[in-house]
Amino acid sequence: MSWTVEDLRKLDLRYAEEGVHMHQRAARAAKDLLGSSYSLGVGGNPEVQKIMDAYRAMIPEAADSWPGMGIGLAVSVDQVRKMVAPVIFGNRGAPIEVWRSLGFQSQLDWQHWCREDANIAAESHFAFADLYDFTYGVDDLKGSKPEAQKLWHMAGSNLGDAANALPTSFSVDSMIQSICMVVELSVKAALVFNGADPKEFKGSKGHDLATLAKRMSVEMPHRDDPLIQAVIAELPPYVKSRYEPAGLTRLKVARLALAVQFVAASTARRLSQRDLASQMEVGGWPAPRRPFFA
Repeated sequence: MSWTVEDLRKLDLRYAEEGVHMHQRAARAAKDLLGSSYSLGVGGNPEVQKIMDAYRAMIPEAADSWPGMGIGLAVSVDQVRKMVAPVIFGNRGAPIEVWRSLGFQSQLDWQHWCREDANIAAESHFAFADLYDFTYGVDDLKGSKPEAQKLWHMAGSNLGDAANALPTSFSVDSMIQSICMVVELSVKAALVFNGADPKEFKGSKGHDLATLAKRMSVEMPHRDDPLIQAVIAELPPYVKSRYEPAGLTRLKVARLALAVQFVAASTARRLSQRDLASQMEVGGWPAPRRPFFA
């Protein structure tokens, strides 16, 4: 079957109206155009790859929006880099390649981004562990407590928003909302999963992050609790920050974004069997985990 770029544009408009995710559209276009002739892999129809390549050239976002298991971030001073949790098959003991999850072409490129600083590189490893524990931990818990799952989903969505916006954002004030919501939603998710009634969190007390975190530490104590309390103490009053700038530097906002990713991960760690962070926190480098704020 013959096809043109105009055919791809028409399909893309249809996919947009149907709400098809960006990363799914290239393969979907190949299937729609080729029908029964669609065949991928060894011995497959070479036209499939041609269509997918043309689609990605026309809509670069189709190649750049792959969400993996989830989206988070790593930081190098006040530079922020989106991190994609890989979908892992087979051997779970394979070496961790943090640089790939950050979209670098080589480990050397990642090291340059880390400014050849071992502490910054270590934080990238802990960021990977936190994103892994959060995404895979929540996935392990799916099928139970749908109200908690909704809250974790929205926490991950807010984390993804921050990860997508902060790398290139000129103004960081609007990111405070997403950053604080990661904490509120993930802590509430853990409490609901543990038996709390979601109705308990209505009103202003539902935004009291310190009280929510304290309750979580009492009901589900975890080694992360002291660090979580330190993180929450650094968060600005985010209801107030909806209406006026919080006055934070880009550096502080980047640190907060990294820190709330840790908080979200901890909510999943204490309820699931996922705890890659514990393996990194002992022994040699990248251990020990350092405070997010001096």
